[in-house]
Amino acid sequence: MRARNLTIVLCTLQTVLAIAVLVIAVRYVIANEVGDGAGPGVVLTLAILLLAACGLFCWWTMERLVMRPGRKLARGINALLESRNVEQELSLPQRHALAELAPAVTALADALRLSRRETHKATQSATAELSEQKAWLEVILQGLTEGVLVCNRQHQIMLYNRAAVAILGQPEAIGLGRPLHGVLSEAPLQHTMERLEWRHRRQDDEPVEFSAPFVCTSVDSERMFHGRMALMQEHDGAVTGYLVTLVDISADLGRMAQIDHVRRVLTRDMRGMVGNLRAAAETRMAYPDMSAEEQASFDQVINKESERLSEAIDELAKRIHGYNMSRWPMADVFVGDLVNCLEHRLSDLPTVHVKLAGSPLWVHGDSLSLMLALDCLLRQLHDHTGAELFEIESLLGDRRVYLDISWAGNMLPSSVLNQWFELPCGYGEPGGQSLGDTLERHGCEPWSQPSSREGHALLRLPLMDSRRPQFMDEERLPARPEFYDFGLLQDFRERDALSGKQLTELSFVVFDCEMTGLNPEQGDEIIAIAGVRVVNGRVLTGETFDRLVNPGRPIPAGSIRFHGITDQDVANKPAITEVLPEFHAFAGDAVLVAHNAAFDMKFISLRQRQAGVSFDNPVLDTLLLSALLDGEEESHSLDALCDRYGIAISGRHTALGDAMATARLLVRFIDRLKAQGKTTLGQVMRDSHMEAELRHRSAVFGAGEAGRAGG
Repeated sequence: MRARNLTIVLCTLQTVLAIAVLVIAVRYVIANEVGDGAGPGVVLTLAILLLAACGLFCWWTMERLVMRPGRKLARGINALLESRNVEQELSLPQRHALAELAPAVTALADALRLSRRETHKATQSATAELSEQKAWLEVILQGLTEGVLVCNRQHQIMLYNRAAVAILGQPEAIGLGRPLHGVLSEAPLQHTMERLEWRHRRQDDEPVEFSAPFVCTSVDSERMFHGRMALMQEHDGAVTGYLVTLVDISADLGRMAQIDHVRRVLTRDMRGMVGNLRAAAETRMAYPDMSAEEQASFDQVINKESERLSEAIDELAKRIHGYNMSRWPMADVFVGDLVNCLEHRLSDLPTVHVKLAGSPLWVHGDSLSLMLALDCLLRQLHDHTGAELFEIESLLGDRRVYLDISWAGNMLPSSVLNQWFELPCGYGEPGGQSLGDTLERHGCEPWSQPSSREGHALLRLPLMDSRRPQFMDEERLPARPEFYDFGLLQDFRERDALSGKQLTELSFVVFDCEMTGLNPEQGDEIIAIAGVRVVNGRVLTGETFDRLVNPGRPIPAGSIRFHGITDQDVANKPAITEVLPEFHAFAGDAVLVAHNAAFDMKFISLRQRQAGVSFDNPVLDTLLLSALLDGEEESHSLDALCDRYGIAISGRHTALGDAMATARLLVRFIDRLKAQGKTTLGQVMRDSHMEAELRHRSAVFGAGEAGRAGG
């Protein structure tokens, strides 16, 4: 109000002054028109100039306090209308002379936000049941040990669980909208789907099962999977996609090969040896009166075949040692869980305690029978040694996990341990067998030895190693709350070009890099690269890529103050030539997005050939999109944009933190672009490239003007 009143007063005074000067000048000219004419002309000229100056001052005042605030208010209104964000704030000018217009617009914006809140609340209430079912689905899928993937007819992944990521072992290549053929061999999948679709098209009354098993390998042929595919249908019977369950059978191949070898030795090699022995023995018995020379000949055959049979049995025992040849069900067991169960099971011995030492590992076996065997051993050790405190530690060996039970006292004689093998293991539980049977089933031949601690001994049990990586880096398999998107079920039709695709149908990978400096041509390198996937307008916080990179050169102190990454942080990290292929696999064919993308892409382009990859993905720049939406009068820095759109940056100046913030900006920009009718990738790229050209020309023109002014 004060600015408005001041504007009115200034404009009024300027107008009165200009009119007064003009009247005085005219009267002066009329009064002196009979003179030589020079004086009146000068006075009239000065009056006109003064009038023009007053007009310019009035225009400048109106521009500063009315027109410019009006444009800013209009941009804020457009941003509010084009955004789907419930809490989108209205950006108001700080100084203006818009009188009651600004408060009225603010009240209108508040009413719009209130209406959006009510609509949002109603939507949340209507989808509460769906959210509950979603939570149930998440729990069920994440609890399955089998890998589960659901794809549409174009083989794009639209659902997966953590087990699928662990089984396939390629987290960078798995994500919503990514092709399943990028991780699994295509031919078995395509063939199985064609078989099932043929069954679906059959027009008869026979019951049809729309699922089928198949065997496939990973793309790199390093793993083999047993899978089952089932068609997914809509209410009208149309096939919209398929579900695949996977089990990794790579580890079973070696066991099956050993079983085949045992079968071959037993049925072919040993049969001949036993046949020769039997024939020689029967001949000896049938002809007792044969000469001594003939007897010696048959004895030689019997001795030779006996030696061969003994050697074959020894060789067979070596080959199958450590392999579970039976069909006994086994799984990965956590040693920490076994120790906790033992502590509870030994509660009838109040003075006996079990303590877990070191970092517990995983073993492969039958959890119940292993726990019963350990219970039996601890009770016998307590009775024999009198020890009351036992420490259990798991150590990683060559293809085995050593489970060491240590106590204060002397080592256990082998004769005593051999006697324990005959003891019943299970104390009356159904199916209980002897301790030796249980250990043999797990390929375990225990022994006792002195401990590294003075006055202590241990009993070592070599158990089968887990099928999962030990000491697995949990960051490689983060919790993935957004692990599905049924919107991808839509049967997309083929389009003439990528530029014709709708923004809402595209997958984006929003990324950011941190560098040693700003000059790649002078040797500056990438030291961190991170990205996050955006699918169907959702930032998938679980599908991220985050790597530190060893630049092969010291990081300047000035850069460290900016991003906080030190030489020690990157000392043991891979080079950019190793990281770029991983990021390339993560990005796939998605649209790459970054803030000031040309800067990051410059660093990447200089190293991509050396890394053996090529980033030919379309690239969008959120800086240019912001300039396209809000014009040049607004600031387009990442901090200013996040402040303007109410986006909190967690981890500013970290690659992942900036990528997350940019991804949330992208979602807001897509909403606004859609409201303006810019719905396809081609439209947005064309307009943003035009904006880049205008900014470039403006910068060149500004530099030229500055040069001429300096000259």
